[in-house]
Amino acid sequence: MASNLVKAIQYLINYIEMKQLKYFITSLFIISSVAVFAAEPDSSLIKRNITIEKEYIPTIQEAGKVNDIPSVVEPELKKIEVNYSGYSTLIDPPFEIRQLESARLTYPALLSQKDGYLRLGLGNYWTTLGNFMYPIVNKPKHRLELSFNHEGTFDDKKFTDNTLALNYHRYYTSGEFFMNGGYEYEGFNYYGKPKLDESALYNMGTYSFTGSQYFNKDASISGWNFAMGYNSIPTEEKQYNFSAQFKYSGFSPNEGLKEHNVTTNILYERKVDENKWGVDMNLHNLVYNSTNVKYTTLTQTGYSIFSLNPYFDFQQETWYLHLGFAANFSGQGTAFAPTPDIKAQYTLVDKTIYCYGGIVGDLQANTMKEMVALNHYIDLNEKIKNTYTPFNMYGGIKLKLLYNFVTDFSLGYKTIKDQYFFVNKAVTDSASQVVNSNVFGAEYHDANLFYTSFKINYNFNQEFGFVFNWKHNSWKVTDGTAWQMPKNEFDFGTDMKLTKRTSVNINTYFKTGRVARATDGSSVSLKSMADVNFGLFYAHSSKVSSFFRLNNIINRHYEQWYGYEVNGFNAMFGLTFAF
Repeated sequence: MASNLVKAIQYLINYIEMKQLKYFITSLFIISSVAVFAAEPDSSLIKRNITIEKEYIPTIQEAGKVNDIPSVVEPELKKIEVNYSGYSTLIDPPFEIRQLESARLTYPALLSQKDGYLRLGLGNYWTTLGNFMYPIVNKPKHRLELSFNHEGTFDDKKFTDNTLALNYHRYYTSGEFFMNGGYEYEGFNYYGKPKLDESALYNMGTYSFTGSQYFNKDASISGWNFAMGYNSIPTEEKQYNFSAQFKYSGFSPNEGLKEHNVTTNILYERKVDENKWGVDMNLHNLVYNSTNVKYTTLTQTGYSIFSLNPYFDFQQETWYLHLGFAANFSGQGTAFAPTPDIKAQYTLVDKTIYCYGGIVGDLQANTMKEMVALNHYIDLNEKIKNTYTPFNMYGGIKLKLLYNFVTDFSLGYKTIKDQYFFVNKAVTDSASQVVNSNVFGAEYHDANLFYTSFKINYNFNQEFGFVFNWKHNSWKVTDGTAWQMPKNEFDFGTDMKLTKRTSVNINTYFKTGRVARATDGSSVSLKSMADVNFGLFYAHSSKVSSFFRLNNIINRHYEQWYGYEVNGFNAMFGLTFAF
């Protein structure tokens, strides 16, 4: 088994330029060792203070699934979640209230199920939806599933996103081995309100071009994904636990930088009485091919980021303390980027009042694939710099005063180096006037961010529930402005089961306080992002259900990005078949 896995990895390596092999030697050695171990199941057992779902199937991260503003992610906290049910069938995939994917319909996300399913949908703007999953092998210790996902809009604003994936999962007595691979393709032709005359001549540095030549009207991006890993299962007897994962992601636009992203992660933990210590190691390799770039002499070289994070966890009945430190070494930007890793939680009143806080940090490798998922209209001829957050202090309190009713108030302050903000790239016309284009570039500034948030979750016997989230962002940017970042974000959703076969949900989402940079450098206020959405779900039988979605009911044509209006009111009808 180990030799077959090594051959699979070697095939991927041959695809990448031979001169970059030095970035992969460490990753290959680690994964070969893991594959050998995975073939030798251990009958002894271990335990750690996390939960692993037995039927969890690791999946490939898809490109282009999020089209939203750049954000600074809050630390991951243990949240009390509300589970929503979007269907009343036996497959019963949960509906998660989430922010709207602008200019596209929203609908419940299907998760991997024990059985296969097919979901089809059709809406205005010739919007199409297709989801398919079939378990080729479905046994207690083996699972192999094939999946295909499609969504697209084929009106004036054309967009298509497609993913084909094959996932394998093997269960052992002492752990789980997984391996998956997939191919992605997306294409689009929409470039917002015209800012450049297609027939006029423009200049950028030493380059001259017409407005129609500046961007590719029919853009396309292909992606390849491969992942494999082994996770040991925590139990009572064993004193240690570990996991190892290897991931490859390829990004190939029809114009711009090509990117190969290889990541190896190893986690080891060991119990000490009721406590534990551990170390998390991560090697991130990025390789680029710049032969397909335009309007730049940039040659992006490959580099690596290595992170070593030792920590110790103290676990007591009423409190929890995580003490750690992350040493990050990067071949781009800040060479040595240390960050704290301290988190704590304390129970003031059992099952009622909790307080939490922490001082953490991060070195974020901003990949081309992630940036395109965030903003399709960025300049792919230049890679966005990495972002370093040396200090992020936060704290909050959770209240559970009523059954299944939880409130969470938190605030935080962080310092950031090389935070990116999207601005329209400027070119010069024949009269030497500066003109904004339809393509975005990144402007980098050191910044401080003070943020507060308030959340409410409520669920009544899986029959009725709602979520309310509010977040306020206060930016202080060194020699700049927080372009297109919102000051306030609101998200409200409710889900109600009307009968055993029927349920409805309503989602609203708002962002306010965004400004963009005009051609003369001044600030332009953008309309508030506001979406109100409605969904109706009906179970015809245990095998067939239907859904009806209304999005952007108030028909608000706000700009997702400066110059890019979203679609107005849209609707979709669809059917789901379980088999």
